Formats: sequence, C-alpha cells, structure tokens
Amino acid sequence: MPYTTGRSPTPSATATETNTPTQTASPTASLTPSQTPTRTPTPGPPTATITPTETITPTQTPTLTPTPSVSPTPLPLANDSDDIMHILLIGLDSTRNLRGQNTDVIIVAAVNKKTKQVSLLSIPRDLWVYIPTYGWTRINMAHKFGYRGDYPGGGPGLLADTIRMNFGIPIDHWVRVDFRGFKQVVDEVGGVDMVVACPVNLKYRPNDSTEEQILEPGVYHMDGETALRYVRTRRGGSDFDRARRQHQFLKEVWYQFKDADLVSQIKALWSGLGKTFETDMNLLDVLSLAPLALDLEPQRIRSRYIGPSQVKNWTTHKGWRVLLPRYDKIQEVVASLYAPPSASEDQVAKEGARIRVQNGTYRRQLALIAADTLRWRGLKVVDTGPADQPTYQRTQIIVYNEKPQALAQLTKLLNVPPEEVIYQSAPNQDVDILVILGEDYDPCR
Repeated sequence: MPYTTGRSPTPSATATETNTPTQTASPTASLTPSQTPTRTPTPGPPTATITPTETITPTQTPTLTPTPSVSPTPLPLANDSDDIMHILLIGLDSTRNLRGQNTDVIIVAAVNKKTKQVSLLSIPRDLWVYIPTYGWTRINMAHKFGYRGDYPGGGPGLLADTIRMNFGIPIDHWVRVDFRGFKQVVDEVGGVDMVVACPVNLKYRPNDSTEEQILEPGVYHMDGETALRYVRTRRGGSDFDRARRQHQFLKEVWYQFKDADLVSQIKALWSGLGKTFETDMNLLDVLSLAPLALDLEPQRIRSRYIGPSQVKNWTTHKGWRVLLPRYDKIQEVVASLYAPPSASEDQVAKEGARIRVQNGTYRRQLALIAADTLRWRGLKVVDTGPADQPTYQRTQIIVYNEKPQALAQLTKLLNVPPEEVIYQSAPNQDVDILVILGEDYDPCR
C-alpha cells in the first residue's frame, strides 16, 4: 500500500492560469505547471597534495596517463567530529538492480547534529582520482571495481575509501539506489512537488522521441518517471546543472516529508520502502536522525559542489574527457561543509518579517517560483498572488515595517536596486514587506 502526502502523481500537467498571455505555437512539446494545492512557503590547505605521477605536457589537448602502481599520500581528515555523520548517497547507472555498475550520482551529506545543519556535496562522476588498489581513473568507476573485485565493503566500501583518500572526508554510512528504485520511492510517497525556475529539456537520450520535451517554468507535481528525468537530464546544460537539480530534489523531499508529518511515520515508511533502495544503516540509525529532520530549518540545508572552479578539463591518452581536480580549490569547498551557520540568514529568520510576493508580469507562477527561492534563504513568505496589473517592468519592494535584515536579503536575491525600494507607512497592512515582481526578475540568474 503506498504512503502518500495526500497528493497523487499526475503524469500529465495543465497550467495554472495566472496572468496568462495569448498562447503561441511552439516547435517543441512543452510541459506546463500542474494545478497543485497552493503551498505557503515557510520560511585550510591539506598537508599532502595528490597529483598524477605522469608528466602532463602543456599542449592544446593535454593527456594524462594513469599509473596504478603509484599510490599517493591520503589527505588528512577534513573533520572527524562525533557530532557529524557523513552519509554517502549513491545513484547507480542501472534500471535492473545491477550492483556492479558505474555511479551516476555521488553526493556526500554531512549531517551536523550539534549545529542542526546539513551540507550536501556533489562530486562529478568524471572527476579523475586515485582509486585505492586500482589507480588513476574516473571516480564513477570505483563502485564497479569494488563490487566486482570483492573489495571490503563492496562497491560502497571502495567508493567511500576513494572519497576519504582524495578529499579527506570520512564516510560513516551509505545509501544506494538505481533508476528503478528511485522511481518507486517517488511513486510510493505519492509524488514530489518541484519548483522549476528555468526551462528544462527532459529528453535525456537522443532516441527517447522525435521531439524535445521542455518543462516550462512553474510548479509541478512529479511522478517517479518525471522526477527521474528531471534529475538526470543534461540536455542544454551540464553535469553541474544536473547536480543543482539533484540537491533541489533532496531538499524538496525533506520539506514535504516534514510538512506532511511523514517523519513521524519512519517505521512504517522504512518497512514499505525498504525494497526500493539499499543501505548499511539500520532503523535505529535512521530514527536517530528524526529529531534533526523535524527541527531543521530550510536555510540550514546548504549545497556545495565540486564545479568548474575546482576542476580542469583534460583528455587522457585513451581519449577520455575527464575533470582534473584542483585540490587546493576542492579543499576550500570541503572545509565549507563544516562552516558554522550563516549569521545573516539566521538573523533574517529571527527577524521574522512577513513577506507577500506578487506577480506583476504575464509569466506563469512567477510569484511561486520567487517565493521558493526566498524560503530556502530563511525568509517567511506568507502569501503569493497576482499584482494589481501584469505590466510591471521593474521589480519593486515596498516596505511597510522596517525589517533591515530581510530587506538586505531581498534586494540581493532579487537583484533590486535602491531606487526600486519604496517605504510606505501602512499600519493596517498584514505583512511587513510587499514584493512585486517585474519583467526584469530572472529566476535563472
């Protein structure tokens, strides 16, 4: 029997009509937002440097030859505090529950029970690393090598040791799911509401269909198949864009579990969903995280990435296009996993400004899209809807009651210049700040 949040998956979608312009024909198949229940948002350097032992020739197309016989010195642990649990999230490139496959998704979740925060780190699958006992190759091959080579702990064991050796991150537990299991999890909980800020092409294989499948900006209730396409596709983007959508998915799942009080049903969910994924965690391990899941605030979930600034594009002697790590830059990202909570975002939350967001354009559900962005920064959006007219060119912020912390965050997130901030005395207003979105608002910025 499926466990639902009160909403069922909707494979097809229809648009919520908010300030809708005249429809124009599109050469692609576009998916538009579904009518979903309106959800009110609430608000140092390592001592050892690992480098390939092969000499790199600075040509226009550099090559890098792996040398499996040479083992580099492991990096020191970035953080070994007992307050932090590191959970390795593994997505397998398989639809048939084949454990001996390459990894399609590698995310480390650093869960800090003391400071009540979670940091997510995405590691690109084409990152060129040293895999213990195997040598230099793509990190996404570690899981397959570990499973097929009977490494202690199997695929997750070798991948965990690879991450520890190259980045100094100790792994305490792992969770593994393949494509089929991912779809089953989403369908079992009744689907997931996702806010799509920018157009996304859901066609992730060239032979999927004869036409593109564009997901237009808006709010969608996704079933398992749609959610899988959303977190996997790279068409029109990159692995780094895909990593951001994967983080968004994880955060939305947490938010909806908390909002629907599913955290209190962990025992039943564990029994019902246990066959859709694999993990070395037992029920007691999961229950120990329940208090944090309930107390966690949206702004305390942080996203970190090994992205373009931390890597270089290289081509191996076999012609593989890989990402060569810039270890000094990567260690800065790793260190940020353990940084204390942002003072400014905590101050915004404590200030408790009540914010109304209105759509002053013809663009569908723009207020809901903006409200979602603000929610994850600790801002409290209590209402969304259309503005008095759909022809605003510039985004405006109208301040009824002074809330300096919230105002500073709003102007930064929405890119609003000082001349578009208006102060009005309105003691009868039920909100502190009104945001009217104009055509200049770009949620993809």
